Amino acid sequence: MSEENPKFEQQKEQLIRTLATMFDYLGLNGTFRVEMRDERISVKIASEDAGRVIGRKGQTLESLQLLANRIMFKTDNEFPHVMLDIDGYANGDREPRAEGEEERPRRESGRRRSRRDGDGFSRSSREQLEQQAKDAAKEVKRWGEPVKLPEMNAHDRRIIHLTLQDDPEITTESEGEGSVKKVVVSLKKAE
Repeated sequence: MSEENPKFEQQKEQLIRTLATMFDYLGLNGTFRVEMRDERISVKIASEDAGRVIGRKGQTLESLQLLANRIMFKTDNEFPHVMLDIDGYANGDREPRAEGEEERPRRESGRRRSRRDGDGFSRSSREQLEQQAKDAAKEVKRWGEPVKLPEMNAHDRRIIHLTLQDDPEITTESEGEGSVKKVVVSLKKAE
């Protein structure tokens, strides 16, 4: 999908309207630069309220991204995944760039690297999480014992749950308190 695609232009306008409304309701100011990247829509946010947009340990930014994705998917179930970034925070570049300074090039490699988020937990790529879920399911089927995956945020847990939802022998459940929990993968009980 290229940026010249008329459907992308429609999606871009719809996303900007939605984000502007969200920011307005929250009393935040911001401008949005939207581009297509690897079948995902990347939104670079510029705001004087960057600290409030990011929130404590990135929780506000993560919540805004989750809401934006849910709203967009509800209106169009083929809407690409939306990734929000402000001042390079989502890329791990926490120092704001000076006005007019060029954006730092992102290191490209064959696969996405894992990184630590604000809580010190490793954030993995979707492919890594899907593989982790499949490996856990294999282990559960082989030994019959539940497997507890490491603590992860809601976004990563959702990927685990979605990866295994169609497996007729496996069930998944989040366990723990707060926003960071473990996923327990186990055999479905006989009905």
